[in-house]
Amino acid sequence: MPFNSKKLLPVLCLWLGQALAQDGLIADPAQRAFEEERWDDAIREYRSILDDYPGDRLSWLRIAQAERELERYEAALATLERALLNEAPEAMIHLERARIFLGLDRVDEAMAELVTADHLELRARVLLEEAEDLEPLRQDPRFDRIYRSVRSRVFPCEGIPAAAEFDFWLGEWEVRGADGQLLGHNTVTRDDGGCGIHENWEGNPGSSGTSMAFYLPSRGQWRQVWIGSGGTHIDMTGNLVDGQMQMDGTIEYLDQEQVIAFRSIWSVGAGGRVRQRMEQFDLVNQTWELWFDGFYRRLN
Repeated sequence: MPFNSKKLLPVLCLWLGQALAQDGLIADPAQRAFEEERWDDAIREYRSILDDYPGDRLSWLRIAQAERELERYEAALATLERALLNEAPEAMIHLERARIFLGLDRVDEAMAELVTADHLELRARVLLEEAEDLEPLRQDPRFDRIYRSVRSRVFPCEGIPAAAEFDFWLGEWEVRGADGQLLGHNTVTRDDGGCGIHENWEGNPGSSGTSMAFYLPSRGQWRQVWIGSGGTHIDMTGNLVDGQMQMDGTIEYLDQEQVIAFRSIWSVGAGGRVRQRMEQFDLVNQTWELWFDGFYRRLN
């Protein structure tokens, strides 16, 4: 097929304008009106875009959403048909139809539309959680199944049992040595939809560090990567063994330009307390030496 620059140029201009608007470099009047819930202004601005680019699927979808907010339900349904013809995301179209049918008190039809949206791999988790107009459906077991299906699509790590093996380390902790001396405080959270364990360490006095631990399904292993304020870098992999998280790898010192074998064990004690014992290999004496031994007491 011969290259047609006249057809390609408007598409590129639209794409560039939307990209610049998303980066905050120029103001997109349609997007701004929609975000500020000025629905009539949003409809007018998106129709202006359609005057130049009648196949812009986002504009059709946004107009339908604004019409729904204005309770112009029949108009919104007709606009969604135009959005569908222009290949707007089908799952979102059925979600919008569900919200429109709720506005028309057609609850069974609304639920049927949500079922279809889920089959089309809907990912609008936040809308299912927060949209006020969906409240009449939230007590329905079918809605709960749809929500759990969408959530598992958005946060697949929550459905991997092994990804929860490090949960015993979650929390805000005071960390002391075996002699009772305060070593620091550690905050450990699950982030990124449950796919990562994030550690934020504040040592006493003045040191700091962060780590990210995550489960690797392809290897059936955990990996932790740490960077400390002194430039210390730790990279380890391992598994949960008999209730203890055991990892080994290397520690690299920035100032010494050394890479040394390293290992760590996290174990759970009475009352949910955690002990973290870390060792590095002494090349001179050919033995493992203690690097850190901390006893965690939960603060929350």
